[in-house]
Amino acid sequence: MNMLTALLLGAICGLIGAFAMTFFMGAVSEAFSKRVDMARALGSYFTGKAEGSGALGRAIHSLSGVVFGSIYFAIMHAMGALLFPYAIFLGIGFGFFHGLIMSYILMFFASERHPVEMYRKATLEEGLLHLVGHIIFGGVAGVLGSFISFAI
Repeated sequence: MNMLTALLLGAICGLIGAFAMTFFMGAVSEAFSKRVDMARALGSYFTGKAEGSGALGRAIHSLSGVVFGSIYFAIMHAMGALLFPYAIFLGIGFGFFHGLIMSYILMFFASERHPVEMYRKATLEEGLLHLVGHIIFGGVAGVLGSFISFAI
C-alpha cells in the first residue's frame, strides 16, 4: 500500500470513527446531561448560541475525523504497522494520547472562553468522557483500517 492509499483509507476510517465518537457522546448526552453534547458545544463555540449549533459541530467534528484519521494512518504506514493487530492497538493508543490533549484543552482553555454559559465549566467527568470518546475514535479507525488493509 502506498502513502496516498493510506491517507485516503485514513480519511474514510477517520470519518467513520468520528461518527462513532459523536454517536457515543450524543448517547451519553441524552442519558445524563446536555452539557456533554460535544457536537452542540463545538458548534456553539463558533456560533455563540446553543440553539441550532449541533449541525455545525458535527460538520467540524467530521472534518476533524478525516484529518486526524489521515494523520493516524500516515504514521501507521510510515511505521509499517497498518496491519492487523498493530493498527488496532496503535489506533487505541493514538486515540488515548489525542484524547488526553483534547481533554486538557477542553478543561483548561476552551471551557473558560466558551461564549455559551452552559459550557463554561468543564468537569473532570467531562474530560474523562472526551478521553473515552477519542479512544473510541482511534479504536474504530484502527479496527477498520486493519481489516480493510487485508483487502488492499
